[in-house]
Amino acid sequence: MTPAQRQAASEALLREHGIPINPQLPWIEDEHEVRLRSADELCRRLAALWGVVGTAMLRENDFFEDYFSIGDRRSWLSNDEARFLFDDEPVEEDYIRFSWRLEALYFLAWCGGLVEHIGLPRSEASAREFLHFFPEDEADPVALAAAVRVRPVGEILDWSDRLYRLHWAVRDAHLNGRPTPGGIEPGVVFEWHYAVNWMTRYDGEDDWDEIGTDT
Repeated sequence: MTPAQRQAASEALLREHGIPINPQLPWIEDEHEVRLRSADELCRRLAALWGVVGTAMLRENDFFEDYFSIGDRRSWLSNDEARFLFDDEPVEEDYIRFSWRLEALYFLAWCGGLVEHIGLPRSEASAREFLHFFPEDEADPVALAAAVRVRPVGEILDWSDRLYRLHWAVRDAHLNGRPTPGGIEPGVVFEWHYAVNWMTRYDGEDDWDEIGTDT
């Protein structure tokens, strides 16, 4: 599929669900221009998100702090993630912010084939479908590494294009004081857009903390 065809398909889908489009938004990259994250990179990123989401949701539980203290696992975390996970007294804002990372974890689990199908982001996700791939003790994430199969670049770019245009619609509604269209959940759109831009190396950025979500 060409970038123009991908844009047309995204716009048709959004129109079908009553979501405004901006025809002035440019095409995203062509499939031949994108080098996806490797299975190893994706596995480490999934593990890092599992750690911070678990810490945010299971307060007072030091399992994840202990887990990421072993070997080189701390290097799997971004600077912001490490600060939160190893902070003795995280602020409430950080607990909320990192609990939202469940959505990025869910989308990247789809990118790695751990989730079979995703639809438009209208509700918050659950990790039940793929949580069994993560360790229950301090062992390496062997089952996770064995299960991750990066989806074809075309499938991921289809969602990259959709999320780019969805995020514009969400931001436009917010800026103009209108309800979010199509029953879309704005927080989920942001996290999925963030995740797909990391997966596709958007703007050449490798630092998880600095991924852009331009619209």
